[in-house]
Amino acid sequence: EPTVRAELMEQVPHIAMFCQENRPSIPYAFSKYLLPIVVRYLADQNNQVRKTSQAALLVLLEQELVERYDVETKVCPVLIDLTAPDSNDDVKTEAVAIMCKMASMVGKDITERLVLPRFCEMCCDCRMFHVRKVCAANFGDICSVVGQQATEEMLLPRFFQLCSDNVWGVRKACAECFMAVSCATSQEVRRTKLSTLFINLISDPSRWVRQAAFQSLGPFISTFANPSSSSQYFKEE
Repeated sequence: EPTVRAELMEQVPHIAMFCQENRPSIPYAFSKYLLPIVVRYLADQNNQVRKTSQAALLVLLEQELVERYDVETKVCPVLIDLTAPDSNDDVKTEAVAIMCKMASMVGKDITERLVLPRFCEMCCDCRMFHVRKVCAANFGDICSVVGQQATEEMLLPRFFQLCSDNVWGVRKACAECFMAVSCATSQEVRRTKLSTLFINLISDPSRWVRQAAFQSLGPFISTFANPSSSSQYFKEE
């Protein structure tokens, strides 16, 4: 019965906390019994069960109740499988969102090794714009986790593609996270590449994209400020 499985998922974080507090007595209980159920339910046929398992997983990661080894060997492999090309459309979209949200919780190393390659593939998913939209909406968060080198070498080419996507909702999502992407790049890249890209968004055919871009204009300009300056000032050329 799906409602039973969903109810179970809502209790998992509490049980995990209990296991953590009583670790000497039950050292492997959570890793061996509970976590496999959580990740299995990420692909459940019932939408409500999937939603509660996703929420439970994020709480577990946020509270640091999942061991690093388990993240690498039990959580990430399942998410990679769920985002495979032949995966169910809804499940794939949800799994991409989970991968993006967990990046800041699991850190740079795991994200760069296990999440980033699949994220880059998802940015180019030509069949499902929902997947591309999720990638665009979370692009800045991924950039801030992996840092400048990976952003400039691996992510920026995908960001350029997403900014010229044929679906306006994807371009709008890019405009909204533009400042976060800019913060993860060098001053030179901002000046020579991102400025031109931003001008394209400000003159986009869609008024929703233009509106989002204008709202991001001030924050984007602020990323050009000299970090060594303690105060802001106007400079006349």
